[in-house]
Amino acid sequence: MTPSRPRPHWIHRALPHHEETNVVFFRGLSTDALTQGLLDQRRIPLAYGKGPGWSVILHDLFGWNSDDYSEAAYGPLCAAGGELAVFVTEPCVAKAHGPWFSYYRDGRLITGFSFENLRDPWGEDPDLLRPSLTRARLIGPEAEPDRDDWDDHEERTVEAIADFFRLPQLAMPLVEVG
Repeated sequence: MTPSRPRPHWIHRALPHHEETNVVFFRGLSTDALTQGLLDQRRIPLAYGKGPGWSVILHDLFGWNSDDYSEAAYGPLCAAGGELAVFVTEPCVAKAHGPWFSYYRDGRLITGFSFENLRDPWGEDPDLLRPSLTRARLIGPEAEPDRDDWDDHEERTVEAIADFFRLPQLAMPLVEVG
């Protein structure tokens, strides 16, 4: 039996002193290119880490203008050959909405879903993660939605996604910006 990976608890407050932080794992593009693309969209990078396969950048959910509540446009940030696995950890703290996940490849949204409704994904290949989510008993006939509290449900969802894409743990050394 293979030992399971430690559960990633960063889905709640990826950076303890920042609310509404997006966690973006990326490969096939440089940290500088992704940072510039985020800055062009008025998103402030907060921290980054480099891994052997996937790297990660954390940024503010909203733009630096007080009235900019739009989502970041991730498609244009990952040109041909680039991939992004995006976790919107706190889409609306005030309304207590669950996290969202989106996977982009070559500038296109491949799959995405809200953690509140794993059964209704969208994108070019909405069912990409269905086998992993089913294996984790998050969806499907053997789903165990009532056995866990909501935080555990979110962490199990992150674990299934991380295992599917072989994302590194966020425990990798992060360099905070600013």
